[in-house]
Amino acid sequence: MKVLIVDDEPTVRKLLQRYLGEHGYEIAVAENGAEGVAAAREGGPDLILSDVSMPVMDGYELVRTVRADPAMASIPIILLSAHRASDDMVEGYRSGADDYISKPVDVEVLRHKIDALLRRAQPRSEVEVVAPTLGRMVCVTSAKGGAGVTTVAANVAVLLGRSGSEQRVCAVDLDVAHGDLQVLLDLHPPGGLTEAVRDVTGDGAQWDDYLVRHPGGPWLLAAPQTPLEASELADASISEVLAALRTSQDLLVVDVPPSFGELALSVYEAAERVVVVVSPEITALRRTRELLGVLETIHAGEDRVLLVLNNLFEKSLIDRARVEAFLRRPVSVVIPHGGRAFLEAVNGGRPLVTSHKGRAVDALAELAGLL
Repeated sequence: MKVLIVDDEPTVRKLLQRYLGEHGYEIAVAENGAEGVAAAREGGPDLILSDVSMPVMDGYELVRTVRADPAMASIPIILLSAHRASDDMVEGYRSGADDYISKPVDVEVLRHKIDALLRRAQPRSEVEVVAPTLGRMVCVTSAKGGAGVTTVAANVAVLLGRSGSEQRVCAVDLDVAHGDLQVLLDLHPPGGLTEAVRDVTGDGAQWDDYLVRHPGGPWLLAAPQTPLEASELADASISEVLAALRTSQDLLVVDVPPSFGELALSVYEAAERVVVVVSPEITALRRTRELLGVLETIHAGEDRVLLVLNNLFEKSLIDRARVEAFLRRPVSVVIPHGGRAFLEAVNGGRPLVTSHKGRAVDALAELAGLL
């Protein structure tokens, strides 16, 4: 497989050329976007790896130029950038890039991303299917905090993992710094994501050491207990844990906080369903429209995304019709205002679907049925 490296920094080009060359890739190099486009036209690379900030033509323009040429449009492209801001990542995906990685680059993670993109780009008949069976993954997220994502994730996990269910369901809290799934489920896990990272990347996973089961049925992989523990976890290691956990579970319900970071984007891309929770307020709607645009660029279109309107307020001037008009997308489920019931459920550590009845519970059950 041939990889074209486009970067104006000689040290970066040499590092990537040496590392990828040692792992069996044929390498071509270019010093800026214009040279990169010319090299792509002449050499027909299987993948382009490009810096963003370059003279003559930057990485965004390189991507747009390649995508506009029918002869090159299908070439996978990964952008590298020292800029970590979400706006820069969004611009990268909007330009048509397949992936966006922040510098300094973890070359091992980069190689795995390259391998994954190349496998996906191959004709199906050429791909050898040898991977273990993976459980399905459902992601519950939002574009703005405070939308009720954790509450929705907890209740959906309980509904899907009820005792007697034939599938093994595990809720995963990826709000690594401030995760509250264990609080909403009133669970006291012996370990969690920190221990899972240690075992999966070390001596092997012993899931019983850090998964805890809710009386309602589902299991939980909790977030780290302290922000300090969270700060020590690398996105790549957490991704390894998710991949390993999927081999032992039938379904993961993953609580993902608002983010355009590499971990969140990889979950959005891998999930069979992405549940986007939005509250009826203009700031949330604006950010949700941006999130939906990013999901489309990573091929998570309307067939995989379920939009959930969570009416957090007793009275709102923004109804379902206005939400759908603003987002140009149908709302799959509307959760009505639950009043004291939600507060009682959260404070008591009893999911709403196990402690109350009513329209809000019916809406959560409707959502679970769609998953």
